[in-house]
Amino acid sequence: MSRTREQSTETVEPARADALARLAALADPELDNLTRTLQMRVALNQLDGAALVVDIDGTVLDTNDAIGGLGVNRDDLRGRPLWAPTLWHIADADAVLAPLVESCVDGRTGSRTIDIGEIEPRPLRVGVTPIFDPVRVSGPRIVTLLLAELHPLTDRQETDAIIAATAQKLAAAEDIFRAVAEYTSDLVCLHEPDGTFTYVSPSAKRLLDLNPGSVVGIHPVDLAHPSTRNALVQALQDASRRGSEPTRFRHRLRHRNGSYRWFETSITPIRDTTEELHQLQSSSRDITEQRETEQSLIKKAFHDELTGLPNKALLIDRMTQAFAASARTKQPVGVLFIDLDGFKTINDTLGHQSGDTALTKVAERLTAIVRPGDTLARIGGDEFVMLCAGTDGARGATAVARRIIDAFEQPFVLDGRDVDLGASIGIATAVGDNDPAAVLDKADTAMYEAKHEGRGRFAIHNEADQSLALERLDTEEALRRAIENDELRLHYQPELDLESNRIVGFEALVRWQRPDGQMIPPGDFIPLAEESGLIVEIGRWVIREACQQAARWRVHRTPEQEPVRIWVNLSARQLGDPDLIDYVQSAVDDAGITTDEICLEITESALMGDAESATEQLDELRCLGISLGIDDFGTGWSQFAYLQRLPLDVLKIDRSFVSGLGTEKSAATIVAAIIDLAHALGLIVIAEGVETRQQLEVLADLDCDQALGFYFSRPLSAETFDEVLTPLS
Repeated sequence: MSRTREQSTETVEPARADALARLAALADPELDNLTRTLQMRVALNQLDGAALVVDIDGTVLDTNDAIGGLGVNRDDLRGRPLWAPTLWHIADADAVLAPLVESCVDGRTGSRTIDIGEIEPRPLRVGVTPIFDPVRVSGPRIVTLLLAELHPLTDRQETDAIIAATAQKLAAAEDIFRAVAEYTSDLVCLHEPDGTFTYVSPSAKRLLDLNPGSVVGIHPVDLAHPSTRNALVQALQDASRRGSEPTRFRHRLRHRNGSYRWFETSITPIRDTTEELHQLQSSSRDITEQRETEQSLIKKAFHDELTGLPNKALLIDRMTQAFAASARTKQPVGVLFIDLDGFKTINDTLGHQSGDTALTKVAERLTAIVRPGDTLARIGGDEFVMLCAGTDGARGATAVARRIIDAFEQPFVLDGRDVDLGASIGIATAVGDNDPAAVLDKADTAMYEAKHEGRGRFAIHNEADQSLALERLDTEEALRRAIENDELRLHYQPELDLESNRIVGFEALVRWQRPDGQMIPPGDFIPLAEESGLIVEIGRWVIREACQQAARWRVHRTPEQEPVRIWVNLSARQLGDPDLIDYVQSAVDDAGITTDEICLEITESALMGDAESATEQLDELRCLGISLGIDDFGTGWSQFAYLQRLPLDVLKIDRSFVSGLGTEKSAATIVAAIIDLAHALGLIVIAEGVETRQQLEVLADLDCDQALGFYFSRPLSAETFDEVLTPLS
């Protein structure tokens, strides 16, 4: 999809802005040569002063009438290089202007000073501006043009003096810098404005075991740890924009042995007398040992020394954060107070050392139950607390309690003997802002109620919650049977291409049809499936069924037609499934389809647990040829940096943004920004939740690629769409 960037008119006159817009329009590949030539001449004559349009190889395509004022014949220039002797006084004009043209082809505006005329040389400032969009979304550039403008200078001697003085000062400063850098213990470097190393001090050998010469010419990002690359790139950008103040930050660089060292770095811009950025200078101090000491102190302050789990101080902090998030999302937070049954007997009969061993084994067993994003803490003695954020209240917390009790059914091995330990659990839930200490007290009280009932039990802080929890257990059991009894169904919602108005894909949505015929929507059972772990088994069924349906729909298209793709949502638990890659490949192979017929999408929230591990899984899926998308964009992290790191093909705009299109001005602004960002990253954009024609028209105006929603169709059975797809055959 081709787009032309609009030239800003904030700092140029209206006539110049119009001229640049006309020139940019020449990139339209549909224009014939005569029309392009005529429009080029009109646009050039709107500009004040001599101006030329130049091709990417430096060839002059045309000039304006003002070029004659420089004593040059327009016809002598057309078809010749910008640096031809016809125009310039010096013989090596190509050495000055050719690099300028090359940099502008990459989208950077630049300028140089050079003499014009053979009898009475006069200095000119040659400014070259790209008049195409350097950030193309897809497809080759059909026409690439540059605008060269010639501006006479009034005082040659003053100009020469400034240039000479600047060069002399910069050279002298660099000599002094290199002399000092040879003897410093820090890593001292010089960089091109884009960050590329041009000089690296000898200390690189001691700090990173790298030969300084081997580092020159590469970019610091190539040495940076993935977790600190964004900080490094941002620091380089900040430094290039600042006047002379240094930019300071912390990051990690790779040692030759593969390990990473922490550095505290200061980057300072070096500018010439015209305030143009000449280069960057960085100084980096190794703070690895200091950082390790800081982390060790933090761990001791906030972690239990025996088990390594968070202690009460860190638990309170996590509870405060969870309650603050709950105030925004209205999702309950569950707190489980766990007290061991029979622990005192171990201490009394086997000794405190065996008791400590038992506590570490309990911590390991409980850790295996904790969901990504939850917190397990030891708050003292044989008391543990599990903080479960984003549950559906006591019902979700109850499911976790049941898994804990089940986990304690297996004995613990201490000094070669089997020892039984149980767990009494008290459950309290809270929504919104709450006092962590008060919620802990409620869970503690409920724990004593559970102990009063007997060994290996749980209790909820109030009877109403307990009733809901029991109801939830019944539903979980019914859902487990639904998987076994083939009660799950897939419905499909079509995705339309907004340019061709053709169906290009379907989103697969799971439904639960109970034996009495009642159709249960996903919102009523998917959260339960997530918490109970059933989502992995359900997700496998959905992937396999979607692949089989893709195979059935194959008969409705001719071989030359693009496949109608089916999108399947992946949950956070599925991303953590070590067998995910093998299962997807197996489902595709068994259905006899290709990997471009099934696509997988993830929500932003699914990445919040272990983003690095999730990215590895997505990379492997991408290697299989599976297209990947980010679903409900804008409702999770609300950060854009991760889009560059993930192997994505598609971005789906959440329906909450689409709903305001046509009625809320801010909605269109936000959606336009998301679409531009996605296109700049080469992603296809799909808008979800389109319900009105007005929303559809706004999306089309904003260059959105595809859309789905009730305006086109509600989710329906596959059989319904068989009739729609049949005419394609």
